[in-house]
Amino acid sequence: MIVATAGHIDHGKTALVRALTGVDADRLPEEKRRGMTIDLGFAYTALPDGTVLGIVDVPGHERFVRAMVAGVAGVDTVLLIVAADDGPMPQTRKHLGIIDLLGIARGVVALTKIDRVPPERVAEVTAQIEAMLAPTSLAGAPVFPVSAIAGDGIPALSAYLAATAASLPPRLTQGGFRLSIDRAFTLAGAGLVVTGTAYSGRVGVGDRLMLSPAGIEVRVRGLHVQDRKAESGQAGDRCAVNIVAAGLEKTAIARGDWLVAGELHAPTDRADVVTRVPADAARVFADGTPVHLHHGAGDIPARAWVLGGPSLAAGVEGLVRIALDRPAALLAGDRFVLRDQSGRQTLAGGRVVDPFPPPRGRARSDRMAALAALSEADPVAALAALLDATPGGVDLHRFFLARNLDSPAREAVLASVPMQRAGDMALAPRHWQALGTRLLAALAMAHKGQPDRLGPDAGTLRRTAGGPAGPAVVAAVLAVMQAEGRVSATGVWWRLPTHKPALQPADAALWRDIEPLFAAAGNAPPVANEIAKLLRATPDRVMSVLRRAERLGLVVRIGRNRFAPTETAAQWARTAERLARAGNLQPTNFRDELAIGRNLSVEILEYLDRVGMTRREGEGRLLLRPASSLLAAAQRPDSNLLPKGEGSRT
Repeated sequence: MIVATAGHIDHGKTALVRALTGVDADRLPEEKRRGMTIDLGFAYTALPDGTVLGIVDVPGHERFVRAMVAGVAGVDTVLLIVAADDGPMPQTRKHLGIIDLLGIARGVVALTKIDRVPPERVAEVTAQIEAMLAPTSLAGAPVFPVSAIAGDGIPALSAYLAATAASLPPRLTQGGFRLSIDRAFTLAGAGLVVTGTAYSGRVGVGDRLMLSPAGIEVRVRGLHVQDRKAESGQAGDRCAVNIVAAGLEKTAIARGDWLVAGELHAPTDRADVVTRVPADAARVFADGTPVHLHHGAGDIPARAWVLGGPSLAAGVEGLVRIALDRPAALLAGDRFVLRDQSGRQTLAGGRVVDPFPPPRGRARSDRMAALAALSEADPVAALAALLDATPGGVDLHRFFLARNLDSPAREAVLASVPMQRAGDMALAPRHWQALGTRLLAALAMAHKGQPDRLGPDAGTLRRTAGGPAGPAVVAAVLAVMQAEGRVSATGVWWRLPTHKPALQPADAALWRDIEPLFAAAGNAPPVANEIAKLLRATPDRVMSVLRRAERLGLVVRIGRNRFAPTETAAQWARTAERLARAGNLQPTNFRDELAIGRNLSVEILEYLDRVGMTRREGEGRLLLRPASSLLAAAQRPDSNLLPKGEGSRT
């Protein structure tokens, strides 16, 4: 069990730790010279059952509240210390307020220096402490009168801490490993060591982890847990981790960084949080307030915007958007404290709801509904509510990452929540059905407005009927409806099965004269002006028919003045894919494969670049999408696209 001290300066925190453990937690020469704790100290002692009690001794001075927050974050229990002669002091109340905002509900009070006061003073201060604790998370915590010098009460307090440690339920170790770093130092013969409290998961010697937010991969060379050499550690443990990485120096690590499993390295520069303003706050929490975010062992300058109102009054809880000055390793459920810009006043505290919020629309009604869903602690209830509140779909990867759910937990959630999936995106069944209905209506409207066209492409459909749904979701819905026979695709164009576009008789007649020219030209289709000369037609007339043929999927437009049959373009795409996979997609190789001129080969390759199949890199091309995705349904349109019984133009 890890215990953190808290309380006013000179109330005997370090002396009490020494009485309980035999360890002087003041490790810095300046602390010993001044007789004042200025940074975190650590002490360990073996309990009767063989487990280890770890105590984090925190500074009591106002100037070192940052270190105090770092010390109490993530601990099991708090040991609040109040001197019997002084009673509760301003810093006592500030520390208690921070404990309350961090949601630490397990604690005990040591009433120190009882050897300096009469019994009636002990009783008086005990009553003051109980009244002070009543409105906080430590309400009802026991008070132990002690003297660290004389030893009075120390055995009883020690026995209580041991009993508390034995009664603690096992810490959940699901999810990836996370450790908030509060110290980094080098040891001769070992190298770089970082220490901190493990928030989640397990770690073992040999594991590979990430320093976040820096994104540096490290290997665990050695491990101490509760000040003892160990092969593994887990959530709730106080760990010292010996890490190695090429070129890694101590200067690359700061207090407040995190050591995390690789999949959890996802630093964010903003978060939506639920925040509570203390009841005794001197002022309201205003929109746009500059703050210091104390998270784990870190202290990050930030700015806060109240969602749903201009401010939060004292004692009020509400949603807030935090914009950080630098990225941090936040996840959902993490507790934090907000202090003012000067670092002297506690403004609010709470927990992270969404560490990956959208950059815009933070206070829209649909976003507020999503945050209400995400506020659910149970992941099954949260995902079900979020799917219902999000018509555009939920990114499952981000949802599971934000909650640090491992594979078994993810599978359990997926099995419990009804949804339709498109890769990592998921929709509630009703939103999936509504999107399908809108897409069908959009197709019907498109056919009515442009009866001579096959139909719109998926991008156009998404813009007209997709609403908040992204491209992957729209594509997935269309694919399902296609399998059900509710829509059809020709090339990249979508249509209702009942829609039979056709060229008008005069256009069809000219097309029947153009088509043999394409067939005879093979891989070198003539440009529109050449076709016009061969058929003794005007260039404008030929271009008009070719554009209509393009709408029907009969041809694709390669350049400003050149079209090619859909089947020919599909063959080009397959040839380009084969050459690209072999690393040989260059104009000369492509030219030789197709037996065409260099200018035409360049024109075709530039077309493939434009449609997103390839990307030019130097003299070659990189394959971005397979040919099948570009023209998956490319085929000769059925005969219904041309009027029946029409002869050639004469």
